[in-house]
Amino acid sequence: MGLRMKTRIAVLADYASLSLEHKLNIMGIFTTINAAQIPVVHPQMKLVTQFELDASEAGQHQMRITLVDDDGHEQFTIAALVNIQHPHDGRPVLMNQIFDLASLSFPTFGNYEFRILLDDEIAAEVPLTVAHLHLPKA
Repeated sequence: MGLRMKTRIAVLADYASLSLEHKLNIMGIFTTINAAQIPVVHPQMKLVTQFELDASEAGQHQMRITLVDDDGHEQFTIAALVNIQHPHDGRPVLMNQIFDLASLSFPTFGNYEFRILLDDEIAAEVPLTVAHLHLPKA
């Protein structure tokens, strides 16, 4: 039996934070990186997700994020245990996650995809294109 989770937000951004009131702040959402040459090393980006889970799904869950290229080859993977607090009122639980991805290297131009898995089920897919920027000749 899988999770009854809903993906509410799954984006790449320049910046994201959680306020003291648990508000999710996201700035500079993007889907493309333009570069003149490869490999492309992106200095810093945030992978931001918000999932809505049923109150019955509280507890520990395995989260894994993989970056795959056009051919489905994994470029990297990170994994963590996340703990969903049981709500006191029985309402659905919002789980906000901000992953700080620094100095990611993209070896080729093309399409990539971040896959976010919860308990080995794909919860969200976030596409990213690394595009060849043709600079004008001087």
